[in-house]
Parts: sequence; C-alpha cells; structure tokens
Amino acid sequence: MPTLLLTAMVPALIGMAGCDRAAAQVQANLTQRAADVGGGTASALRARIAPPHDETVATYRQAGAVNASAHQLTDREWTLVERAISDLPPPHRDVLERRLARLSFIDAPSSAGTALTRAYDGPDGGPLFDITIRADVLDKSLSEFLTEKESMLFTDDGSGYSVRLSAGRASALTYLLLHEATHVVDRTLGVSTDMRPFSALWVDYRDLAAPYATGPMGVTIYRRGRPIPLAESPELYKALGASPFVSLYATASAGEDLAELAAWSHLGRLHIPLTVEVRDATGRAVVTVEPLRSPAVQARFAVADAVLARAAAKPSQTP
Repeated sequence: MPTLLLTAMVPALIGMAGCDRAAAQVQANLTQRAADVGGGTASALRARIAPPHDETVATYRQAGAVNASAHQLTDREWTLVERAISDLPPPHRDVLERRLARLSFIDAPSSAGTALTRAYDGPDGGPLFDITIRADVLDKSLSEFLTEKESMLFTDDGSGYSVRLSAGRASALTYLLLHEATHVVDRTLGVSTDMRPFSALWVDYRDLAAPYATGPMGVTIYRRGRPIPLAESPELYKALGASPFVSLYATASAGEDLAELAAWSHLGRLHIPLTVEVRDATGRAVVTVEPLRSPAVQARFAVADAVLARAAAKPSQTP
C-alpha cells in the first residue's frame, strides 16, 4: 500500500491508495537507465527524474491545486536540480540510489503542499519512494521560501509585527531535496520510529514531551493548531531560541524533527546561515534567533548525524 506524505505549509497530509506494481517496474527500468548512464550516484539520481505518478498529481489536486500537472524542466532548471543533487551528503545519495524510484516536479502553485514523498513496496520487499516537488520553488531563494512558509503560522492582527527568516543566498530546492531525502533515509532505516534517538523530546512519533507540548511551540499549525496573532510572535521565537529545536517545523513530528536536523546540519556545513528576526511596527528587531549557533541544537546535530550513520552501516536495514 503506498503511503503519501505531503510536506505542507500546514500540518502534514497523509493518505492511502491502492498497490502500485507498475511503479515498481518503472524503478527497475530507471535503475537500468542509470547503469547505462554510468556517471556514478549523481547520474543515477538524475536518471530517476520523471513525470509524477497519477496518484501524486491527484493528491496535489486534493490539496487545492485543481490544475496540477507535470512540469518539464528547462535547461536552467536542470542545472539547479543537478546542483541540489550534488549537494546531498553521501549517505543520502547512497540510500536514494537504491530506494528512489523517481524524482518529479509539478506545476501546482495553489497547492498548500510543497513537496510530497510517496512510499510503496518494491519488488525486493524493501520500500521504494517517489519524491515530488512543486516547480515554483525552483525560482525561490531559501529565505523567501522559509519566510512565506512561516507566515502561515500567523494572522495579521494589526500589531505591526513581522517575521523574516534569512538563509543567505541558498536556494529553496537545496533545502527541500535535503529534507525530503532525509525522510527517505529515515523511513528506509527506521530511525525515528525504531531507534528513536530523541525520545526525551517525543512521547511518541507525533506527541511532544513536556514542557514543549504545552508551551508556545506546542500550539502552532505545525502542531495541528490554529494560526496565532502576530503580536504573539516574539514569545514564540523566544521559546524557539531557548529550545533544542532547529526550527518550528521540527516540532511537527519526530520524523520532521529528524529531517530538519539532518538538513540544517548539512546546510551548516555548506556555510548556509539561518536567522529568524521579529520586528515591531517601527521596524526595530525585538527578537533575533540564530538556531544553528545554539549549543543545544549543535549537540542534536551531532546525535542526528551519528545515528543516521550508524543506521546506514547496518546491512540488515539497507536491502
């Protein structure tokens, strides 16, 4: 049974659909095509780029993009995609080479979701995955993407407060591919569900432990709450700065926590910064948070990197 996980600007949308034997054959064909290309892992992953599956297109339409359709990459966009693939850390590329059936791009600008990872059984009994990314993010910087995403947390209450996230000159695609690739690695190796490296922060996969479950970070739309007034944004980001979470989106689930940690740990090694700034009506910065500089976050980076490496080294878990 394929599982659809939509990484959205609102809480994750999960659905189920029928078995997909044809897609397994697609993966087998693409693996042979990758071997024919013969350019290593990056070429193998480039060879998996294909139109999105019909079920994927249907999921985007159900999420609000009624005219969703496959996107054909331009030469410039191919360059961006190849660069994002080359920026993946080796363990991610290794798992993707064995478990990614297709990487797709979709024209669905009105969808609430940005990226979708679809899982189903492969011919060897192991999982296969389709990653589909909304094509409009190809033209967005990571700063623009994150600021737009975070704006969904708030309602404009006339207070004059504003929230901006800055990630230097990085592209949104680099982050998105890292994040979604971590979901593939996680679900292939069972890190967040079986190894549970951060059980002190998570009661189970979706429920935060105290004190975060009842604090400001526990009631956002990422936690299936409602948008909050912008006037409450200073306290929200003060709470983030005092926490071990690298982002508010990391509080959505244990899996999103791991994906955010792995993505931002690697982005940090690529010298990509992350700053969250809350300004008042006069334009004065009232809260500034730099999660990548937090000792608590850095300690969790080390744990996430180590547990992913340990899981990838177990032959029994990497068919």
